[in-house]
Amino acid sequence: MSRKAAIVVLLVGSEVLGIAVGEWYFRFFRQTVPPLALSNFNAGAAHVGFLGYGALTGLLFFVWSLLVIFMQGLWRKTDDADKSAGSKTKR
Repeated sequence: MSRKAAIVVLLVGSEVLGIAVGEWYFRFFRQTVPPLALSNFNAGAAHVGFLGYGALTGLLFFVWSLLVIFMQGLWRKTDDADKSAGSKTKR
């Protein structure tokens, strides 16, 4: 799999996970708020808000994952450099 395809899959997966979190929070919200205290407009607005929250959460998951991947590459290069420097000094 190419690097671009992996990033696209990571983005889509993160957004799906984020939207699922937003939908889960909305369902929890609907269970906790009494029906008489919530109009259809407020329920719709809350649903859009929670889905927006989920989309931003998915974006945060994506950025966090990219940061972890980037940092892992830096540590791997540092470890390789340490190993090669250590083997040169032992000879």
